[in-house]
Amino acid sequence: MERHKTLKHPVIDQENFTDSFKTLLEDSAREAYARPWHRIERGLRLNRIRMFIETMTEKWSMTKEEKEGLFLFLQKALDKKLLNTLKVVQYDQQTQQILLIKGLEIKRNSEGILKWGFSTKKEATRKRKPLQEEPTKIEEKETPV
Repeated sequence: MERHKTLKHPVIDQENFTDSFKTLLEDSAREAYARPWHRIERGLRLNRIRMFIETMTEKWSMTKEEKEGLFLFLQKALDKKLLNTLKVVQYDQQTQQILLIKGLEIKRNSEGILKWGFSTKKEATRKRKPLQEEPTKIEEKETPV
């Protein structure tokens, strides 16, 4: 006579389960990177910033220390919300890569040290018309004659 069977520990095919779980995670990650830049989570943005730095490495022949320094700089800029808008970061959703970070300037000085920073845009100042002064009235005093 069989006892009552409880399914406290159901038998699961581990290989199929892990494969389907991995594909689910990979699909959701692909979808996450296909979003507009301002809709991507912070961790995924950091990943794309790392990839951007890798493309810049070839152009500027950066050392490992320079890459790490640039990444820390851009990470702090992201935390300060300087890289949150579509106006600053040009992100291609098709290739899922950062094309350009506007205002980011990278230069190598005469000593061979790589420097980076954001250019500060001078705001256009309009010349305002000077305020016209109202003519002052000169009070005449009567002199006794």
